[in-house]
Amino acid sequence: MKKVAIIDFGGQYTHLIARRIRNLGVYSEIYNPEEFELKEDICGVIFSGGPQSVNAKDAYRIDFDIPTSPVPILGICYGHQLLAHMMGGEIESGESTEYGSTIMKCDPEAEIFSGLELQQQVWMSHGDHVAKLPAGFEVIAASDSIEIAAYQSKDGKYTGFQYHPEVTHSVNGMQMLDNFLKKCTDQRDWDSKHFKDDLIQMVKEESAGKKLILLLSGGVDSMVALELCIAAVGNENIYSIHVDTGFMRQAESADLKIHFDKLGYQNIKIIEAEELYLKQLDGVVDPEEKRLIIGKLFVDIAQGELAHLKSDEDWMLVQGTIYPDTIESGDSNKSAKIKTHHNRVEEIEKLIQAGKVIEPLKDLYKDEVRELGTELGLPDHLVHRHPFPGPGLAIRVICSDTNKTDGKFRNEENKMNELLAEYSMKGQILPIKSVGVQGDFRTYHHPAVVWFENEKQPNWNTLKEVSAKIINNMKSVNRLIFSNSVVPELRLEELYLEKKNLNQLRMADEILRVKTDILAEIWQMPVVQLPLYDEENNRCYVIRPVCSQDAMSADFYEMNFDYLNEVIRETQNVKGVGRIFYDITTKPPGTIEWE
Repeated sequence: MKKVAIIDFGGQYTHLIARRIRNLGVYSEIYNPEEFELKEDICGVIFSGGPQSVNAKDAYRIDFDIPTSPVPILGICYGHQLLAHMMGGEIESGESTEYGSTIMKCDPEAEIFSGLELQQQVWMSHGDHVAKLPAGFEVIAASDSIEIAAYQSKDGKYTGFQYHPEVTHSVNGMQMLDNFLKKCTDQRDWDSKHFKDDLIQMVKEESAGKKLILLLSGGVDSMVALELCIAAVGNENIYSIHVDTGFMRQAESADLKIHFDKLGYQNIKIIEAEELYLKQLDGVVDPEEKRLIIGKLFVDIAQGELAHLKSDEDWMLVQGTIYPDTIESGDSNKSAKIKTHHNRVEEIEKLIQAGKVIEPLKDLYKDEVRELGTELGLPDHLVHRHPFPGPGLAIRVICSDTNKTDGKFRNEENKMNELLAEYSMKGQILPIKSVGVQGDFRTYHHPAVVWFENEKQPNWNTLKEVSAKIINNMKSVNRLIFSNSVVPELRLEELYLEKKNLNQLRMADEILRVKTDILAEIWQMPVVQLPLYDEENNRCYVIRPVCSQDAMSADFYEMNFDYLNEVIRETQNVKGVGRIFYDITTKPPGTIEWE
């Protein structure tokens, strides 16, 4: 069987590229550059993106004689720059950065764009760019900011994309990858119809007769992992623990118990741990520290439960970790850490090294997990419920231990308002921070809030354009939120993970979920509590409705403005809930969750 080799330079989308190639009927495998050897069964090579600059002294390289390669090569993002550099081109780092959706003009005569129109919407995430092409290469696409958005060698053998064709928001990206595969092979003989059976067999082999312990959050991933394990080893060999951390949504643990009973799950214990979690997280504001504490407590609780089991029974821990969790935690030794997932804290890593952990979903994306859940017979309403993070509402409270603003971003705020004037808009940079992913790196920068002047009717096309423009031009901003009215100077106050704050968030979240569950296009909608207060001394919130398939990229949902105003008014009936903002940031550059 012929295959395409994906060379992993640490990009956030390396596995997504491999998956897209398999979706197109060609088998693919991922290789570290230092281990790669071109063999006869490889029909094409793709250089992935990555977090480094090609111009850095320690930049990732590959010992590969490109001019003598018998197979076509495609470079994506960092790979696009590296391919050009290795062939004699020049790479520049500068102000021409682009994050998110971009319109480019391509050459329809180029084989890689065969069947496509002149203008294409693609997904950018970069800082460096190709400034000068190697000899024998030509430009085949450009955007407003980048003169060389795509190139090819004149013989068509080598191609480079500055953008990411593999993400769903590159509208015709799959056609571009398909056109690349046509250069590589005329065989499309890969399919994954036996995927479920392969995973069941893998669990059987890895468990090797041991008892399985599963931390059951009640989310899609952990429930699919449980169903898979039941199919592999039987209900009686699995002990499930559901920890009510106090960070669950309204009545969620009780609802999950009903679901568990209906599905016939055995050996499930629900542990009330709210008091313990709140004590451990008292005064903690750093998002990474929150995740580490939550993950460690999960392990401590699990190990406490294991002590009650028969000591002569060997066991293994099962986790519902999926691929985005591992890649954003810096799973590759070349990738940048975006966040520490609670399934990747030190205690879990020790168990993994000891061979005590099974992660049957670790190479899957969310939509693949849903498909697997359906194949395993899980009810549709559970398979397609909104994803909910393991740390729960704890990472949807943006904590603060100060009420002082440093004001270092005020000069940038003036620059931002100069840009906004073109749209009859104004804005302010907020004195808080959120996590983002830009150019394959984790960023921890400020969100900015914008609004229309003079009660001008808002429209999503303008907001989409403004979001990209502000984030691409403002070094201190990685997220943009929208207000349906003029925003006064907001007051920063201390905010911690306390029960009263979590209860207010739970009530607001419950109303917002009920009001938006009817909008099927929304894949997930985090509700975020901010340490900011409005002129009426009410706390501010953000809603983050996104459309996605795999969590590796996402666009914000364009809600009807009248309905949005209705949703906001109803939620503001909760005591203490003030202004509710709307996150209009794509991923990249803003992660789906704020922390």
